[in-house]
Amino acid sequence: MVKDIRMRSATKQEGVVALKKARQFAETANEAFEYERWDSAGLNAIHSGISAADAVLICASGQRCASADHAHVSDALARQVRSYMGSPKTQLLGLLKMKNVVAYEQRLITRSEANRLVMAADRFLAWAEDCCSASSR
Repeated sequence: MVKDIRMRSATKQEGVVALKKARQFAETANEAFEYERWDSAGLNAIHSGISAADAVLICASGQRCASADHAHVSDALARQVRSYMGSPKTQLLGLLKMKNVVAYEQRLITRSEANRLVMAADRFLAWAEDCCSASSR
């Protein structure tokens, strides 16, 4: 776990926007999967997870991670959101682990890889929506 994570304050509206982006990326990932566009499905799933993580962090703490390293948001979530530990953490880290593979490696991802990414993003998004709705009550 990283000792010092650069954070910046964020408004409730920024959390709403991050969650909306996460939904859009997830919808696009599912549509791309249906059209057998595995890489598009995978990268949109990954971006859904990143945006959903930002949304939860903002909803829970009024802050967002300012680090360029997306893995730092996982550390910040672990510190701020008890329910992150377990399945949500596994889902986000699985998405982040594949980011460089999908975006930069000179190979196409497989249907199976895309399916795992889309499923993880959908589950992580559902958890994020629950967290954000619980924090707004």
